[in-house]
Amino acid sequence: MNKEPILVLWNAVKSIADEIKIYKETMDEDADSVPESYLLLRSDITNTPFLYGDGVTKIRRADCDIILVTKGVATNTTDLHNVNRAKVTEALETAGLPYDAFNLGYDDTIKSTQYSWSVVIHYG
Repeated sequence: MNKEPILVLWNAVKSIADEIKIYKETMDEDADSVPESYLLLRSDITNTPFLYGDGVTKIRRADCDIILVTKGVATNTTDLHNVNRAKVTEALETAGLPYDAFNLGYDDTIKSTQYSWSVVIHYG
């Protein structure tokens, strides 16, 4: 892949952008404007050389996250959080991006439920 990691993430989930608000790197809404459910794309959490050629890095490896944040406790499969989680998972699978998924659960400090997909992207 030759695209920057954030573009790879965006291309994977842009088909659901009309249904779920998507932010790149940071969510910049004020407290009164935070959507009920949104995705946060974070690229280059770690970025390391992956393949060298004659002492020069040819390919880099970037660890990235896609985090779904939804207000409230998601206890049923029909809750907005779980519906959106299925949409994101389907978008990643359609894009052919391998991922590790983590249920981060309910965070009482922000009164929201979170789920994260970790994606490794190789680019040159």
